[in-house]
Amino acid sequence: MPLFDHFALIARFYDRIFTRVNLEQIHEQLAMPANRLLDVGGGTGRVSGRLTGAQTVIVIDPSTAMLRAAGAKNGLQRASAHAERLPFPDNSIDRVLVVDAFHHFCDQEPAAGELLRVLAPGGRLVIEEPNIELWPVKLLALGERLALMGSRFYRPDAIRRMLEMHGGQVTVHTDDSINMWIIAEKPATA
Repeated sequence: MPLFDHFALIARFYDRIFTRVNLEQIHEQLAMPANRLLDVGGGTGRVSGRLTGAQTVIVIDPSTAMLRAAGAKNGLQRASAHAERLPFPDNSIDRVLVVDAFHHFCDQEPAAGELLRVLAPGGRLVIEEPNIELWPVKLLALGERLALMGSRFYRPDAIRRMLEMHGGQVTVHTDDSINMWIIAEKPATA
């Protein structure tokens, strides 16, 4: 757990600092449309607030400052919670999105279980995460460690295993950027 809420300092400026997002790719990977989209670690809603095709969009984040910024975006529901304890019933969310946040979760393995627990049968989880196997991300991880952010970056195969342990059918994709994409589907029948 970080000693300091770094995100409270940058919440007002976050959307202007982090502008790059491939909405078309995220939309495609989520296999939209969907009834309920849950953006875990979604902060200001900078991604989910711009996606189309979901009847209900809920942003979950432990930072109240980030959620306050998300409140300025029309149509977003917000809740303060940690990924390890999501305030939703089992099988209640059609799509779950985690963009550049998995490494900030306090305990990734239980969080992976929670992400899949709330996912409805036939639902899809998409995690976009910096690929720690690449040198630029190793430098980023070092910077976050020096800033005492409490981040823990995992290799793609480690995240895949965490999700498979909880019943997800997982594929991992890398692209020409520094990101990896982990897509987990919850089987339609148990």
